[in-house]
Amino acid sequence: MSTTVSTTTEQSMKQALAALAAKAGTSKGAFTPEPAPEINGLLLQLPTSSAVYLVLNGFRCLVPDLQTMQNLFNNNPTITPDINIGLVAEGNPLTSGAVLVVANGDPTVYLVTNGVKMGIPSPGVFNDYQFNWGKIQTIPLCVENFIPTGPVIQGPTS
Repeated sequence: MSTTVSTTTEQSMKQALAALAAKAGTSKGAFTPEPAPEINGLLLQLPTSSAVYLVLNGFRCLVPDLQTMQNLFNNNPTITPDINIGLVAEGNPLTSGAVLVVANGDPTVYLVTNGVKMGIPSPGVFNDYQFNWGKIQTIPLCVENFIPTGPVIQGPTS
C-alpha cells in the first residue's frame, strides 16, 4: 500500500487552500475561520512557526509534540507551509501521545485522541492523513470496547 499522499490529492488540497484564501480576501470586514473538510488530512504549518496542525474533520488541530508526530505519521510527512492557516477553524489539539490502534477481532483502525477512538474508514483515508501503517498498536478487544467512540475520520471532500 502507498504511504504517500498522491500528487493529485496534494494539488487538490493546495487548490482548496487557495480558494479559502481567495474567499477571505473577498469578504467584507473580518473573516471568521471556517471548517475546511476539503483539506482533511493536510498537515499545515505557519512558515514562521514550528507548530504543526492536522486538518481533522475540517478543523485545524495542533499536533502537540514530536512524540505524537512520530506515533501517527509517516517518516518525513509532507507539511504544507501556509500563511493562511488561520482561515481554517481551530479544533481541539490532539492529545500528547495520541496513537493508532486496532483490536484483535476488529478490522477497524482507530486514532485514539482526546479520550475517544475515531474510526478510520478506509486505507485511502488512512493514507490521505499520512498515517504510518507501521505505527498501529494492537490492543485487546475488551480495551477497545472500553474507549468511547468519537466521530469517524473523514477524508478530503470536494
